[in-house]
Amino acid sequence: MKDSLIICPNDIKINILKDLEQEKSLHHYHFMSKESFFEKYFFSYKVDTLYYLMKKYHFQIDVCKKYLQYLYLIEDDKVYQNTKLVFLQDLKRDLMNNKLLEFSSLKDYSDIKVLSYYHLDKWEEEALSYHLSFSNQVIHTPVYDFLTMEEEVNFLCIKILELVRRGVDYSKIIICNVSSDYYYTINRLFSYYHIPIDIPFHNSIIGIPEVKEFLNTRDLEVITDLFLYDKVQSILEELSSLPKDTYYDEILYDRLKNTCYKNIKYKDSVKIKDLLSSTFLDDEYVFVVGFNQDQLPVIYKDIDYLLDSEKDEVLSYTTTYKNQREKNLVIHVLSSIKNLTLSFKRKTPFQSFYPSSLIEELGLEVISFDGDNYSYSNLYNKIRLLEKLDDYYIFGEVKVGLDLLYSHYQLPYQTYHNSYLKVDRDLFFKNIQSLSLSYTSLNSYHLCSFSYYLKYILKIDSYEEKFSSMIGNLFHFILSKFNCEDFDFSSLWDSFFMDKEICARDSILLIRIREECLKFIDILKEEYLLTGFNDSLEEQEIKLDFDFDIPVHFIGYVDKIMLDKREDNTYYSVIDYKTGYVDTHLEPLKYGLNMQLPIYMFLIEKSNVLSNPIFSGVYYQNILFPYSSFDEKDDKKRYYLQGYSTDNIDVLSRFDSSYLNSQMIKSLKYSEDKGFGTYSKILTEDDVKNFVSYTEKVIKDSIHSILSLDFSINPKVYDGENISCKYCSFRDICFRKDNNIQYLEKVDDLSFLGGE
Repeated sequence: MKDSLIICPNDIKINILKDLEQEKSLHHYHFMSKESFFEKYFFSYKVDTLYYLMKKYHFQIDVCKKYLQYLYLIEDDKVYQNTKLVFLQDLKRDLMNNKLLEFSSLKDYSDIKVLSYYHLDKWEEEALSYHLSFSNQVIHTPVYDFLTMEEEVNFLCIKILELVRRGVDYSKIIICNVSSDYYYTINRLFSYYHIPIDIPFHNSIIGIPEVKEFLNTRDLEVITDLFLYDKVQSILEELSSLPKDTYYDEILYDRLKNTCYKNIKYKDSVKIKDLLSSTFLDDEYVFVVGFNQDQLPVIYKDIDYLLDSEKDEVLSYTTTYKNQREKNLVIHVLSSIKNLTLSFKRKTPFQSFYPSSLIEELGLEVISFDGDNYSYSNLYNKIRLLEKLDDYYIFGEVKVGLDLLYSHYQLPYQTYHNSYLKVDRDLFFKNIQSLSLSYTSLNSYHLCSFSYYLKYILKIDSYEEKFSSMIGNLFHFILSKFNCEDFDFSSLWDSFFMDKEICARDSILLIRIREECLKFIDILKEEYLLTGFNDSLEEQEIKLDFDFDIPVHFIGYVDKIMLDKREDNTYYSVIDYKTGYVDTHLEPLKYGLNMQLPIYMFLIEKSNVLSNPIFSGVYYQNILFPYSSFDEKDDKKRYYLQGYSTDNIDVLSRFDSSYLNSQMIKSLKYSEDKGFGTYSKILTEDDVKNFVSYTEKVIKDSIHSILSLDFSINPKVYDGENISCKYCSFRDICFRKDNNIQYLEKVDDLSFLGGE
């Protein structure tokens, strides 16, 4: 006996299976989505197909997917006149010849039923042997008119709570026609009324820090969440047949972007469903929001790849037909719902709306809602009172409900307290299960701990790559490859800008910047003739772990470590590339500031990245200068290393053979008679030990303060200058007061380190 096939969305499949289980049916049913059916009926494809199209035709990945969908319309042997159809046919033949389309046979079924698929194109209906028919009935439901989306959602909350008080389960309440614009307002207001709801947030995993780190490192082990790990691993396995190039990266990014993590679902909660692909029971209560023009029914426009005038050679409906069908479909579905409530809004903060044309066409009654008696949520009542007070004091408007709310609630309106109030410790450690620190984040904490909290704990500072930072990344990218045997400057330059959009003005600047980059590479070649440190580590990550209440990782990325390995010892000099002003003063280390060079020493001395490390020097090196200096006379001294060198002449001479009057290190001079010059910056072995010891103390004290939730507003003024607020992106959030500022005395020596 042949089995039956039901083609339907997954939600319908689940409902049918529940019914079959209750009926204990002996008949065998198979289920497919329409997409799975078409893959069996026509063809399917894998990532190799996308890769082929992207590489051969240089299509964007979304364009590839669009073309592949259009190939379902194309008949292999038909002679087309339209050039677009000819192109699609040639494309299909190309893929078939290269065995990049997979064909399979569809099993023979006793009968095939199609359920809840209403937006089928003509070719889809032909393949499914299914044609839509509607039996429209009269709709008697009135339509509620609201000025704003928030008023409309508040109406939902009140009506839902009234139903619940009458004994209706939350699971029997459904909201339809909910665009993503509603999600934030629904999530916020439903929380005020304590109404459980499953909102289908489509949150891509691409924004999760662990996934971002994986994209940077391509190390799967950085992902600790089991769900994420399995998802990413599955994607990598799917892409395993592809070469690791830029097209691979685009496909990988697309797969990650279109993979979402699970939403929280409640056993008994209000559901959000699609109005036109769901079935509704007689004991379910359905609220249809956004009954606005162009939203319900949707209006199709003639903007597809194949225009209406080009569809006469293929099985595809015109927009005129689809618009008429959409209108009939909406009427059909609405008339079939027993417990129906309709509503529309007239505006949001960003847009104005008109009521749906169906309201007038069907003669539906439009009414206003006045049933809000403020008896369901104290929290929301207080919020609305404050909003109404704003309108009164700022605009002189007396909004409805102001008198009632003001007489009931006594709120501290027009009072302000800007101090940081500690978050709940249990809540903090529930969400922060490990802590990662770096020089940048540590410096941010010491400049102002509240700024650190906003940026690194709450993560509200979104990163936007500016042209200046892009150029810094460009130099680091190219210089990290400088010592590779197959170093090809032009190829690296072109690959860096492959996926970047550059405006005309910046394109002109890039001509000069390219010259500057080539000039700096020549400088590096000259430096390598002067130094005996012929090995190096580029873009080296160094990680140290600390044992506190939660795992703490301190991570540093060193641009370049130059090495000289002798027997069991490794002599090292650290070089950090800088695109801006270089400040080599280490005295602010007393306050946890300007710690980059000491942190490099600490990481190398305390980690096992080098075997028995011996200090030679730590330096900054300018790699780019203000544009005005491009036209100045070439001065190699501006590229000199700026920082601190060892006082051990034997070690120093290995690193810089010109140390007597250095041609590598700024201000470094030495003579047998007088020793080091006045302006030479020198560290003894004890100095290095003291720096490492003090840096370790600062890091551990900082970790303790962070884990103690010490995030006070405390910007620093050092030597008369506010060094915290000048470039802070949170100046409009903290409302800093004078008594929040910490004044730091200028430090003129390093006696705070201890030692002689």
